[in-house]
Amino acid sequence: MIKDIRLHGRHSKEVEFFANLAGEKPLSSHFYEIEKDKDQNKISFFLAGNYITLTNDKILFSGTGGIISEYMFGSPLPLNDLTHKEIQNRLLLFGTRQGESGLEFSSNLRGEITYKELFLEGNAISNTFFLIKVNWPYSLRRTQEVVLKILGKLLKRTPYVGEENDDALSESILKELSDPDALLLLIRLKHRTNSQFYKFVQRHYSKKKLWNDEDEKFVMKFADEINVEEYQRRRIVIDILYKSQENRAIVDEYKDILAFASSAPLDSNKIARLNSLRNLAMRHNLPLALFDTLDNLIPKAKDLLYKEKESKSLKEMRSILEGLFLSSARPRDVIGKEELSKLLKIKHEAHINRDNGFEHILLDTGRILDEKAAETEDFEAFELFTEIVTYFDRLDNAMNVINHLAFLEEAEISEDKIRSLLGNKKLLDEIDPKIFNELVIEPIFQNSYSLRFGKKKVELLVNAISKIEKNEMNISQAAFQINAIANAERAHNFMLEKIKEIFSRFYFDLSKQSHISILKKEVYGLVKKNFGEEYRSPEGAFESALEQFISENEYLTSVFPRIIAEHNDTLREQFIREKNIDRSRIEEIEKEYKRGNRIEENAENSISHLNFDEILKFTDN
Repeated sequence: MIKDIRLHGRHSKEVEFFANLAGEKPLSSHFYEIEKDKDQNKISFFLAGNYITLTNDKILFSGTGGIISEYMFGSPLPLNDLTHKEIQNRLLLFGTRQGESGLEFSSNLRGEITYKELFLEGNAISNTFFLIKVNWPYSLRRTQEVVLKILGKLLKRTPYVGEENDDALSESILKELSDPDALLLLIRLKHRTNSQFYKFVQRHYSKKKLWNDEDEKFVMKFADEINVEEYQRRRIVIDILYKSQENRAIVDEYKDILAFASSAPLDSNKIARLNSLRNLAMRHNLPLALFDTLDNLIPKAKDLLYKEKESKSLKEMRSILEGLFLSSARPRDVIGKEELSKLLKIKHEAHINRDNGFEHILLDTGRILDEKAAETEDFEAFELFTEIVTYFDRLDNAMNVINHLAFLEEAEISEDKIRSLLGNKKLLDEIDPKIFNELVIEPIFQNSYSLRFGKKKVELLVNAISKIEKNEMNISQAAFQINAIANAERAHNFMLEKIKEIFSRFYFDLSKQSHISILKKEVYGLVKKNFGEEYRSPEGAFESALEQFISENEYLTSVFPRIIAEHNDTLREQFIREKNIDRSRIEEIEKEYKRGNRIEENAENSISHLNFDEILKFTDN
């Protein structure tokens, strides 16, 4: 007795299909038809009058069923799916649409979708169409409603979709239907080029477990060679970074806090935690655009970035910008350097507090000025507004350069970046000589999540900028000195990792100098093997790494257990201050300890009890 029939083929250069017909009763092998001529290559799959047809440029479908695909991180995600961690898949049923009050069903189950739309709106790699034949005494519309009720939970949560396990998926669907007469047709479409790129990036990342600009350039060269679309490249890289266990923990905690925000306003503790998670994400080279995407999923009425009442600073911003279209004075008399300085500070404050009201006021002002210019043909106010937005961009660019050095491990800087920073600083200095230092530099040294090597790089950069402006140093020299710190950081991190690996296999008594000498020899041997015989380790790198190893071990075995037992967070702050270890590393140690000892933690309990009013002053860009 035939219980399932499989068919695999390539429909085009880009798309291949996997067809799976399954049921409890004997099946007919004649469930597909191929039509070929010089202009059209078409294959149709049939199930009791229902069909899925693959043409050259689109898919035609009709019948009881729908489309399922694994969510890719960064793709649009309904709020209901965001708040349920167990949901893994996107489900679209034929003949349905999202209405104001929920999902709306119709009896028209026919439709079409292009391949480009399918792999753009769904999963970039694989999407599965399904048709179901059941002898239920319902209308087409009602049958779809029942299908959703019976299969919705399974299809949204099953791992078999992402695993591309068609047999297991078929079996689980038929089991859920629990109807001996039911028949199921699965048609999984796979994008060959995107899949090839996905596997390439996945292999590359699994070897290094790091992602920086050089990795980005390396994989993008391959993407150029095989012609992967720009948007799909970004989706694929982001999805792979997210699925790393370490990265996923950061993003999922961020999602948990946002999910809470869908039902209640967030307090300063949770907003501070969101900011610290963004800083931690920079260390893991996770694009901050991931978090911006998540921020935008929260309904406007309950968005943590919105306040029930407009803040005092946003009211001041609105008042300043309204002068461009409400005042009879010339626009440049309404907004001068003093007002522009205030606007830059308000933008900075809104960014820190995750207050998107700033962007809304900006968009509203731009729209009004655009309409006014179109009516009056007077573009002076609109041109000034455009200049103001340019200053905002300059501030963002300057912050990005500095924050990259401060929060990203082993971050280097190019001469072009320094040149750009000098240009942005010069422009901001013309508005207010203090504003660059106040909004770009000072927050780094106040932020408890800035990396210790990062602070050294920023401090050196600030001094270098001063010397460059006085013609006492050139840009090339500045880049060389900053990148020397990055090299020392790289050596420190590598040696720390190797010391941990060696200690996991062998015992060393660090109270004995002879044991330390043996350990140092082992580590330097591994350095030579990894970086080459000609490589010269920065002076003091081994001693620095060993000191951190000892401090981390002390925190893990002695200090943190005391913090938990005594509920004394002062010990944590004292330890960080005395040992000069990055706060983000301390938090990672705490999580490792909790996982190892099966201590439950949630987003709120994992927050270090700091002065959160102070943390909110810091940027996380």
